[in-house]
This record gives sequence, C-alpha cells and structure tokens, in this order.
Amino acid sequence: MENFNPLLAFSAPFFLSLIFTPLVRALAMKLGIIAYPRADRWHKNPTALMGGTAIYLAFLITSIWLGLLNRNFLGLLAGASLLFIIGLIDDKIRITPYFKLFVQIIAACIPVFWGLIIGLPFNNIFIIPLMIFWIVGVTNSFNLLDNIDGLACGIAAITAFMLFVSLSISGEIILSMVSLVICGAALGFLPYNFSRARIFMGDSGSMFLGFSLAVVSISSASGKHITNVLTTMLIPVLILGVPIFDTLFVMIGRKLKGRSMFEGGKDHTSHRLVMLGIPQKRTVLLLYFLSTVFGLIALLYAKTNLLIISIIAFCSFVVLLYFGFFLFEITSIKEDCKTNLKFQENFADKTVLNSFFLHKRKIVELLLDFAFICIAYYAAYFLRFEDTLFTSNSALLRESLPWIIVVKLLVFFSFGLYRGVWRYIGISDFFTIFKVVSLGSLASILVLTFAYRFEGYSRAVFFIDWLLLLFLILGSRFLFRLVGEFLLNMRKGLKNILIFGAGDTGEMVIREIKKNKFMHYNVLGFIDDNPKKIGSRIHGIMVLGDRSKIKKLVKALDVKEVIIAAPTLGNSGEVQIINICQECAVEYRTIKGIFD
Repeated sequence: MENFNPLLAFSAPFFLSLIFTPLVRALAMKLGIIAYPRADRWHKNPTALMGGTAIYLAFLITSIWLGLLNRNFLGLLAGASLLFIIGLIDDKIRITPYFKLFVQIIAACIPVFWGLIIGLPFNNIFIIPLMIFWIVGVTNSFNLLDNIDGLACGIAAITAFMLFVSLSISGEIILSMVSLVICGAALGFLPYNFSRARIFMGDSGSMFLGFSLAVVSISSASGKHITNVLTTMLIPVLILGVPIFDTLFVMIGRKLKGRSMFEGGKDHTSHRLVMLGIPQKRTVLLLYFLSTVFGLIALLYAKTNLLIISIIAFCSFVVLLYFGFFLFEITSIKEDCKTNLKFQENFADKTVLNSFFLHKRKIVELLLDFAFICIAYYAAYFLRFEDTLFTSNSALLRESLPWIIVVKLLVFFSFGLYRGVWRYIGISDFFTIFKVVSLGSLASILVLTFAYRFEGYSRAVFFIDWLLLLFLILGSRFLFRLVGEFLLNMRKGLKNILIFGAGDTGEMVIREIKKNKFMHYNVLGFIDDNPKKIGSRIHGIMVLGDRSKIKKLVKALDVKEVIIAAPTLGNSGEVQIINICQECAVEYRTIKGIFD
C-alpha cells in the first residue's frame, strides 16, 4: 500500500470500462437483453442492458491487479458480486421486488459477517441490523435513481470521488483506493450512458454500485468509539444526499397517492424536473451539482467545527426539503390538469398540495422554527465565546434554552407567524417576521430576567441570537419562493414574449407570469415610450426601448408574442402597436388592467 498511486487506481478502471462497454453492448444486442419502452419507464427507444457488466469487470480486474483483496474487501466483493449476478438475471427475466430485497439483505449480511463491524458497546448487537438497513437502503437508492440517462452512473462517480477524498483525509488508504476504482469504472461507462444513452447499466450495475458505495461509506466508521460514530456517519449521509432524497421523495409521494412503493413510475425527482420544463441534460447536471455541493459540505467536517458543519448541513437539508415541496406541488397540480377536466372546480379536493402541504404546513413550519431557535441560540454562544469559553458557559445555555424555546414559539404562534402562505410571501411578510422575531427575543430576555435576574448572561449572545434567528426565519420563508423561481428559470421551450408598458399593469403581468407555473412564457423585456424608463429593470426584466425597437427586437430575439399592458395608451396608440405586431407576424394581446 506504500506504492498507492491515485492516478493508476483511477485511470485503469476508467479505460477498461471505456473499452468493455461497447463490447458488452454488442453482446447484449445479440442476446436480446434489451430494455423496451414501457408506460412506467422514461426511455422511448429500445436500449441495450448489461452495462453493469463493463463496470463490474473494470472494477474486479483493477482490484485484483492492485492487490486490494484483504479480509474486509473480500466481504464487499462477495456481496457486490452476488447482487451483480442477480441484477444480470433480472435484466433478462423479471425478478419480483420482494425476492430482490431478500437477496439484498443476504448480500448485506456478507460484509458484516466478514468483519465489517463498527466498534460499539453492547457486543455490537444493536448496530448490526442498522448496518444491514443502511447497506440495503443505499443499494435500493441507486437502483431507484437509475431512472434517466446518465443520472445514477454520474452520481455514483461523484459519490465515489467524495468518499475517496474523505477517506484519504482520515488515512483510510485501502478504502480510499476502492472508492477511486469505483469512480473510474463509473466514469468510463458514463459517455455511453449520458443522454441519449446507447446502453443502460441495468440492475446489475445500479445494485453493484449502490452496494459497493454503501459498504465503503460505512466501513469508514469501523472501529471508532461510539462518541465518534454518529458524527462519522454524517459524512456518508451527506455524500449520498441526492440518492437518499430521491428515494424518500418517491416513497412519500407514492404513499400519499396510495400507490405501491415497489412499482415503477415516472415520479422521481428527475422526471418531475423534466415535467416542469427543464431539459433532460440540464436536469441531470443540476442533480450532479446538488450531489457535489453535499459532498463538499461533508468534506468540511474534517476541517471545520462540528457545530458549524452541523448547522450548514441542516440548512442544506432544509433547502432540499423546500426543493422537494415545490417540485411535488407544481408537478402534482400539472398531473391533475392532465387527468381532470374539471380541474378548477375540483382543485381543492384533488391535489396533493391542498390535501397535504397546505393543511399540514403549520406542523412543518413549527418543527423547522423549533430547530432554528435551537440552532440560533447554540450558534450565538459559540460565536460569542468560541470553543473554550463555550464549554464553561454550557450550564447557562442548558438552563435557559427550554425557556427560550417555549417563549419564542408562544410569541410566534400568538402574533400570526403561521398564517402566511410561502409561495405568496412579500414585503409585508418581511416586516411581520421582523416584528415577531424581535418580540420573541425581548420576551425571552424579560422571562430570564424575572427567573434568574439575568445574572451571568451575555447581552451580546442575545443580540447575535436575534440576528441569526431573524436570518433563518426569513430565509426559510422566502426560500420556497426562491427555489421555485430558480427552477422555473431553468426551463426551456418557453414562448418568448415582450411586454409593452413598463408601468403598474406591466408589473402586474410579470408578477402573474412568475407566479403562475402553467404560463410557459419567457419574458425577454419591456417596451416603453418613456425615455426615462429605458435601461431600468422591473423584477429583473429590462426595459429595452420604445415602440420603434419592436420590429428589430422581434427579429433578433425570436419573439412570438407581444402583450400590450398600457391602459393609458389610448385607442390610436394601441392600434399603432397592433399594426406593428401584424407587420412582424407575431401574436398580440391587450390587457387593460385588473378590473378588465
């Protein structure tokens, strides 16, 4: 192991996988092991399976060549090989999900039996089922994630590389080498699997990659004391954040709709992003980016204070939670639009949003606010006193935190913090949150003064706590809207439009377009005859010029429609704009105002 060469450990499986994949594809086509389009599958053309064979062979040959066959690694290899074989059989003849789950549990027991045991007390009785559950869960996460071209393979490569860096930092040489071999094998297959895929890796590849990454990630905690295990396990949870999120997202969504969690479907995160209007390649790259971000957060653990990285990790999961909420809301509404002709009449009864999210959102808000109150208070003490003095002030923190939680939640509830709707949040809500958080902080200080005479407490701590809590509460409320606008701005295939009139009516139109996700409009700019407005922006959209620029802009920007939103224009002025639109052969419509 002293001759560990990262470049060799990566390049060997990469080139082997790159060479083997077209050969495996030709074999799969000859044997008829092909995935044909189905109602519950995303692909639309017959595509060869067995791609996992190239990944497995590249991994196996490189591992033998590099001499990685020690005791623990043999357990990983045996379990992964079993799932690879079962996956190959499933690619040819369908195996029931229950039998696959049975085999996955057997495979997960192999590395545990082989010596993969975390060093915990209680004779390791309770940790064994948790380890098996983790391995089976991550294996199925990658199996479910393999639902769109290039997604599971790319996420596996990113995950393996992040594990390599993390394990290298902690000195786990053999495990880091195994991770790098997995990364190289997956990346060598990716060019053939990225959109449009010429070959799928099938269950043989997805279960092999998921199982291997699960075992490697949990092996990093092997032999650690119980005080370090929970923090050590935070790293693989973060690194594997995207597949774990997708699995939970699908399971909860199917449960809410009364569907079996084992059946196939087009309800994964990637499918819903494409349904939203985001191109398939851009969808995959977005999920690559999210996986990389969570991996980088995990790597900060080795260099950053545990409290700080835990706060960052929690806030990241909150972003992912809102991402899921928005995606579930808008795509569920869109599904109802396709299947329900009386959608407007039955909207309140039909959509998951109204039956679950709107009615239950107060519970979500309350739980998040509880977490934010604790985070802000802990962080305030840490920022004020840092490590040494933070420990000496821990008694004051424990003494006051229950009061802080009770008082602030009572103030939040009493002053209407839970009456707003996230997607309609605006400036008035900003002042409401500012007022309620400030009152909560003042009330907390008064209660502590009455109970303990405020002896020993730092005024700076409560100022920092107020500032942090205000930022967290504001961020949590505005985040849902920001995530929605970010995703909607990634869409393609939208109708390019111009808005004539950069006044109140034009501003109303742009707000409605941004708010209504079913309007597939891409607003390129405003047109206005007032020279003082040219160059200014409304909701980020620039005023491009006056009416004399319409013809030039229509041609240059491929404009398909002009919305005339200028009530003071007058009949003659309106006719002139309509004539210009007709000369340019673009559609037009006139909006006088809200009362019209």
